[in-house]
Amino acid sequence: MILKILTPEKKIFEGSVDVITIPTTLGLISILSNHAPLVSNVIPGEILVKNKDYEKIFINERGVVQTINNQTSILLTKCNEKS
Repeated sequence: MILKILTPEKKIFEGSVDVITIPTTLGLISILSNHAPLVSNVIPGEILVKNKDYEKIFINERGVVQTINNQTSILLTKCNEKS
């Protein structure tokens, strides 16, 4: 699945991933390949991104997530990769 994480200032991440775990108003959700279409609010917290080669954590502010046809976009007010 292709993931894009964007803020108004820049593209934070773009790449192929196996799983995304995101804090939403409904709780933590995990998105895998072939996930049903989804749109949800994102709340401040940590976004976990994994594939077979790496694991990344991003500290995020509020935003929205959309997934459809194996493409997920996360639009956030602010976001930085955790070091």
